[in-house]
Amino acid sequence: MKYTYKFKIDVPTFRKALYFNAFARNRAQLGFVAAAWAGAAVLAGLDLFGRLELTNVVQICYIVVLLSMPLLIFSCERGWREYRDSGLQERERSVSVSEDWVKFCISGDADSDKVEWHNISAIFELFDEFVIYRDADQMVVLPKSVISNEEMLVLRSLFIRKLGRSYKLRASVPEVACIKA
Repeated sequence: MKYTYKFKIDVPTFRKALYFNAFARNRAQLGFVAAAWAGAAVLAGLDLFGRLELTNVVQICYIVVLLSMPLLIFSCERGWREYRDSGLQERERSVSVSEDWVKFCISGDADSDKVEWHNISAIFELFDEFVIYRDADQMVVLPKSVISNEEMLVLRSLFIRKLGRSYKLRASVPEVACIKA
């Protein structure tokens, strides 16, 4: 069994993947970042308006936390602008999946080696795509629009079988589609 999918990643899809990576890869990540930022904003407001007297160390901490959110957003925005301006969205990509390996390729680049399943860090299933992590820094987006319904069931069960807990469902998928093979 081998499935090969050819596709292009448009700019909005790439941007969505960047934000997912920065804010939602771990379930509680966005909540924690938002709560920390809101707490820091409250502390800064109380400190600036004289309602609370804080030490220099605490002031430095809330300043660092307040700066973190805009820096994360800036990083995502810079990443998608670089992608948009690079012309990479026009290049065809392919992902090949077999029982033993996964292979990634971008037209015009050298073929990647076949990556064995134990070297895949995680796969997240979102509503419109799979986000495949080769490691903590390298992700590949596989749009669901290029996968037939029959192959979707086979791929999903293969991902579950090969990755176990490293396959993460972050979309509403019928329970029958998640049956382990």
